[in-house]
Amino acid sequence: MSAAAPVLLALAVLLVLAAALSLARWRLLAVTVRGYSMSPALMPGDRLLVLRGTRRVATGRVAVVVAPHPEHGWGGPEDTTPDSWYVKRVVAVAGEPVPHWAVRCPGTHVPPGMLVLLGERPGSRDSKQCGYCPEDKVIGAVLLRLRAAAAPGTPAPAGPRAYRVDE
Repeated sequence: MSAAAPVLLALAVLLVLAAALSLARWRLLAVTVRGYSMSPALMPGDRLLVLRGTRRVATGRVAVVVAPHPEHGWGGPEDTTPDSWYVKRVVAVAGEPVPHWAVRCPGTHVPPGMLVLLGERPGSRDSKQCGYCPEDKVIGAVLLRLRAAAAPGTPAPAGPRAYRVDE
């Protein structure tokens, strides 16, 4: 074994770690809840770890989605800035029955590529008003809460990824 072998091994380990961290940074996103539509489950200031994409989107999971257009719902032009993201619970995915309260979602079963979303609070802007949410409007699925909100009256800390993600 040469004297360079440990150095090469250490370099290889560092390269693998750097690649893994780069992949995690691209696939994972931390967001901060702004708004009460998901309370009491999520409160303003809660920090969430989100896996980008639709892989983990399933009934009962919480997802971050592009906000619906004010007039056209999720079928309208989209604004993908982080300030226009919503956090909602997925209540039905393709092939599942459409909930009775989702009157803006035509048909008896959710069509392919669509979701039915619901906020936890009455009056939340969700599939009740906006209809089906296309899967391509999904930013990602919430994996876990990183940090609960601070005490009431304490502003949520701003950071490089502190986004408004709810109305």
